[in-house]
Amino acid sequence: MLKRLWSLYHQWYVNYSSFSSENEKEDLTYFRDKLFISILMLTVVLGLVSYFPSAGMAILLDKWFVFYVDTIAVFVLLILFFNKQMSLKTKKIVFSVNFFALSFALIIDLGFNGNGTILLFLLSVLMTLYSGRKAGIISVLVTTIFYVVILTIYNFKWIDLPFYKISPIEIVLIVCVNNVLFTLLTVFSVSFLIDQLHNALLKESLLQEELIKKHENVIIAKERAEQSDKLKSAFLANMSHEIRTPMYGILGCAELLKSYNSEDEDFKEYVNVIENNGKELLGIITDILSISKIETGLMKVNTSKFDVNESIAAVYKLLLPEAETKKVHFTLNSFISKRDSIIKSDQDKFTAILKHLIENAIKYTSEGDSIVLSCSLDGSSASQLKFYLNDTGIGIPADKVETIFNSFYQVDVANKNTLNGSGVGLSIAKAYVEMLGGDLELESKVGEGTSFWFSIDMDLKTD
Repeated sequence: MLKRLWSLYHQWYVNYSSFSSENEKEDLTYFRDKLFISILMLTVVLGLVSYFPSAGMAILLDKWFVFYVDTIAVFVLLILFFNKQMSLKTKKIVFSVNFFALSFALIIDLGFNGNGTILLFLLSVLMTLYSGRKAGIISVLVTTIFYVVILTIYNFKWIDLPFYKISPIEIVLIVCVNNVLFTLLTVFSVSFLIDQLHNALLKESLLQEELIKKHENVIIAKERAEQSDKLKSAFLANMSHEIRTPMYGILGCAELLKSYNSEDEDFKEYVNVIENNGKELLGIITDILSISKIETGLMKVNTSKFDVNESIAAVYKLLLPEAETKKVHFTLNSFISKRDSIIKSDQDKFTAILKHLIENAIKYTSEGDSIVLSCSLDGSSASQLKFYLNDTGIGIPADKVETIFNSFYQVDVANKNTLNGSGVGLSIAKAYVEMLGGDLELESKVGEGTSFWFSIDMDLKTD
């Protein structure tokens, strides 16, 4: 409650005094001025609260001098508070002089038993806070001069002041010296603390500026990287398209060459080499084109109804010879009934998923290993088909599992002579699975093999 009232009060006075419009630069001077505004506001509230009981007590005790001094001090404080034309610098000076006068008057009339010495001490601290070390030292000098004058008058008996009768000069001297030294020590301590806080704020400000610059540089670098990545993908897509056209011509010519010198075995072998390597190169180019379209967001889903069992069987028959050549046992277990085999999805992408996963399994298996492809309805969702591919190959290290789906990445980079491929097959498979409404996951252990499983929607909805 009090915090909210103070916030409203502070906001009102800041707007009333137009403080924010006069001080735009947030340096140490600004914060000193802001502190002075808060001190002035608080002093007005506390001054009015304490004035009435103090004035009433002064009247009861017949201390009219104290009453007049208090009244003048409060009146000056109110003028400072409501005067919008006076500059902050002038207000600080008048504020300080006002409380010096009040403190001196209280000491002269009440001696060291009143609040005069406390006010002098607090004024020195406040001046150090809102005007700096120099102002604090000046306040100590003014206090010292006042005490010197008091002691001189006391010594030579020039004026008969009330508190002289109850305070021996030795006590007055000790109190004055102690007050000056303690006030000076406090001024230097407060000043040192302010300097340290200011230096800390400056360092924090510099660090914030550096962080902002680094953040801006990171954003610029990110934008450049994204732009570079898009340019790379666009370049790959364009080049892949341009290269595929002449490759079709080469493969076409290789097909025609088969009819020539049909009895020449060497000639037939050379033509087969051209055809096989041409198809392999065409496949790599097609994969690069596909991953480029995926990364640039140009890959579209074309849905149609087809028999999923037939597609699975076609892929199995296509890749079975390759597995048999490596003497790897490749088994297909399809538990999808004929009634559930007609689905609405993208047949080309589904076929590509199976081909990439099975080719990957064959690549990382050797003689005596096995590959098992299982297909069934997803038990947790009647609208999805689930596929499970397990092999007993070399497996994937645990630290590579997170990066296995990155484009152009291969696990066995140190054994490039035994493994081929562009390293985009798994990236394409994962992207296609997500396009078909599912997710691709894997589990692997080095030396034991790898298991992939994914699901796709049976009735794919497209935008």
